[in-house]
Amino acid sequence: MKPNNRIIVGLVFAAVCLTAIAVTPAARAEMSANGAEVITNGPQVNPGDARDARSAQQNVRDSDRYELQVRSNLAFRAARERKECGPIGDAEMHADCVASLAR
Repeated sequence: MKPNNRIIVGLVFAAVCLTAIAVTPAARAEMSANGAEVITNGPQVNPGDARDARSAQQNVRDSDRYELQVRSNLAFRAARERKECGPIGDAEMHADCVASLAR
C-alpha cells in the first residue's frame, strides 16, 4: 500500500468513527426544578399502597381518638407536649405548640 493510500484510509476510518459518535444519541438525565439531576431506582412502594391499607375512615377514627386523649387525659397531653414541643428552642414557637395541644 502506498503512503498516500494509508493516509486516505486513516482519514476515512477517523471520519466513520466521528460520524458514529455524532449519530449515537446521548443519554439524558431527568432534571428537577432546581437543576439537580434526579436518579431513581424504579417505582417506590409505601406500606400505605397495599390493597389492604387502612381506610381514610379508619384514619379519621384514629385521629379523633388521639384528639380525645389529648383533651381528656392530662398525663397524655403532658407527655405529648414534652415529645412534640420540648425540642423547640424558640419561645414563641414553643408557646404556639403548647397552645395547639390545649385547643
